Amino acid sequence: MPRMIIDVHTHLFPPRMVAARRQLTAADAAFAEMYGDEAARMATADDLLASMDGVGVDVSLAAGFWWRDAALAEEHAGYLLEAAAASDGRIVPFVPLVVPSTGSPGAFGGRLTELAARGARGLGEVRPGNTPGSGEDIDAVLAVAGEAGLAALVHGSEEVGHRYPGKDGGYTPGGLWALMEVCAAPSTRVIAAHWGGGFPFYALMPEVRELLSSGRLAFDTAATSLLYDAAVFARAFELVGAEHVLWGSDYPLRDQSADRAAVEAALHAAGAGSAAREAVLGGNAARFLSLDAG
Repeated sequence: MPRMIIDVHTHLFPPRMVAARRQLTAADAAFAEMYGDEAARMATADDLLASMDGVGVDVSLAAGFWWRDAALAEEHAGYLLEAAAASDGRIVPFVPLVVPSTGSPGAFGGRLTELAARGARGLGEVRPGNTPGSGEDIDAVLAVAGEAGLAALVHGSEEVGHRYPGKDGGYTPGGLWALMEVCAAPSTRVIAAHWGGGFPFYALMPEVRELLSSGRLAFDTAATSLLYDAAVFARAFELVGAEHVLWGSDYPLRDQSADRAAVEAALHAAGAGSAAREAVLGGNAARFLSLDAG
């Protein structure tokens, strides 16, 4: 078994936001799309820690919602930072940040440094479609985030397939390629959620293989069972290598226990050996984000 089990894709909300779900649907259209239905689960830090204890997860990356409103983003970021500080390292915070059209990403340097000093490890889950600025503004800020020690968890959106709440607003494979062209610094670390919207299937292109060899981009498996056949693991291993794949459950959309079991079954079916299983379930994330693997 892996020395450290790391879930790189979970979502937490402050208790106040959970209680104010109905009001928040009126404040943000993207939030209303994904959480307007009362059946859509929202979790707090206590919920996540209880889930981790039950499943044997050592560390979870907890992302905020990519709000349009700066005050909501700041409230959410503050909660994630406080929850992480109280978790003894078990919660790793990836915080939301509103990026208006400023034309000067360097102006965000101080803000990024402040967030890192308060304990943030990354920005996320980044959705350029849910921002008052342009996608180019977001990309430019992410390009300098690495200088402050911040990685990014970005939403990957498939250009084909069935509709679901939250499908739009993220990075398509083309958008992810453009982002990584802008984010060319060695310090850049980007986790492309949901298999990057299918980006690994472009790895047969030499320029994409060159990007992957830089070690700046990885793909998480969040919500795999809702998007792809389990054979996606075997195909991705062939195309990008197991070292670029990180387990993410998308908790609470997906139950951590059920998702971990599904991923382990898919890894077994893909013929992954113990080293590859250990890498996907924690080792890759520990290396990619310089987490203490014990």
